[in-house]
Amino acid sequence: MDIGTFLFVIILIHASFYFTDQFLKSCMNVPYLCFLENVGLTVKPLQLHWFTTVFNRSVTKWALWRPKFFKVWFTLGVVVVGILLIPAVCLLISELVNHLRPLQEQTVQALQPMVPGINLPVKELPYYFFTLLIASVIHEAGHAIAAVKEDVHVNGFGFLLMFVLPGAYVDVPTEEIRTLTPFRQLKILCAGVWHNIVLVLLALGIGLSTPFILQPLYVHGRGLTVMKLSQDSPAKGPTGLEVGDVITAVNRQTVVSVHEWLQCLVSSVTSDQMGFCVPESVVHTYDETIHHAFEGADGSVQCCSGDSDAHLCFELLEDRELDKGVSAMQPFSCLPARMAVSLSMKTCINSVACPTDTHCLAPSLRNASRLMQLSRRGRNGERKEDVLYLGPPSYLYHTVTLTSYIPKFSFLSLTWPNTIEVYCDYMVKFSGALAVLNMIPVVYLDGYWIFGAVIDMLLSSRCDQVTRKIIHAVVTMIGSLLLFLNIIIGVWSII
Repeated sequence: MDIGTFLFVIILIHASFYFTDQFLKSCMNVPYLCFLENVGLTVKPLQLHWFTTVFNRSVTKWALWRPKFFKVWFTLGVVVVGILLIPAVCLLISELVNHLRPLQEQTVQALQPMVPGINLPVKELPYYFFTLLIASVIHEAGHAIAAVKEDVHVNGFGFLLMFVLPGAYVDVPTEEIRTLTPFRQLKILCAGVWHNIVLVLLALGIGLSTPFILQPLYVHGRGLTVMKLSQDSPAKGPTGLEVGDVITAVNRQTVVSVHEWLQCLVSSVTSDQMGFCVPESVVHTYDETIHHAFEGADGSVQCCSGDSDAHLCFELLEDRELDKGVSAMQPFSCLPARMAVSLSMKTCINSVACPTDTHCLAPSLRNASRLMQLSRRGRNGERKEDVLYLGPPSYLYHTVTLTSYIPKFSFLSLTWPNTIEVYCDYMVKFSGALAVLNMIPVVYLDGYWIFGAVIDMLLSSRCDQVTRKIIHAVVTMIGSLLLFLNIIIGVWSII
């Protein structure tokens, strides 16, 4: 599903909810309004809200379960969040400065908007919805438990869907919070950010320890298992990759992680076609070069008759002043590709690096195409014939999904370890983003109230209330401007 179709479906769903809501309000006014009030459901254009009090009793029990623990827990949260307030603002400033630099001087962005269909694959939307919702619920649960601990009444909990953004909120009377001392206010206000920070650390710990946790079931770091092949993948075929194959090397370079796989693909794109040290006897025996080789429009040389797809035109990579025996070799040779590669001693960039009686031959291909040798074995460890891939390396990246986990038993799923790591990765990103955003002094976000309480606590004995409100307003204006500029420039950079 492309982004246009996805957005159309989301708008259609919201429109159906909204018009159904309006229709029932006009036809069944009183019964329907009573139903909405009892359920706590509110339907707005591109928005769905659900407010409930069913969790109030549970939150109260949790808060009173270990009062001493929660006292220390939320005090620690105030300390940690207080230490991170200024670094969070500095992060926004550094990100803004980074956006304003020339493109070639920009560093990797720590904060970037994630837009489904643009820089967020549509197939990963389940991770997106689940992790964002959990991060929001944990955030609001922190506020609720801290409020009950400080004897502040919690009216209820709400869940919302704003277009494609799931979220949660807790209804706590602001007036009751303002009657507390600044430090007690901070326990409630910082609880959400504190819980997001803990969630980031927890997800990071699980993600990093996944290889050890799954060690009884999966082997990690000994190759890459083919988890999925798209229908149009050029790597499929009678001698191509199959789901469950374990790739151990790319162009005879060992790969044990997805990062190394990507490095090999990037290297293939940015470098010239790699050569192979082919024995001279193979060239003399199997060469089927036509007499009138010609250069194609794409720059590749055609020296094969075209009757067989198994043959390729190989170019001799030579330095006649240094190489010995090249005079007996033709500049181009039409050879069976699989035989030439399988019998080659090693890879090369010229014949100097090749053993005696071998010569460095590289396929003459189109500019974007590369011949890549993928060494593999079966899931059970049996040796399988190498895959020779001919085409743009980028196609492999887009059509072959790999995991660095190899199941020890046939009944185990190939996707479980990858699913755990992806969920942890998204949780770190979204929970971390919620923590940073709510530490910035922006209206309607936690940072606005946190900075207000901090200013009252630090300046109550030095400034009157009017001065503190002015300082709070100035700080809020600066924080809001920083966040607004980062969002606008961030969205612009990915469109």
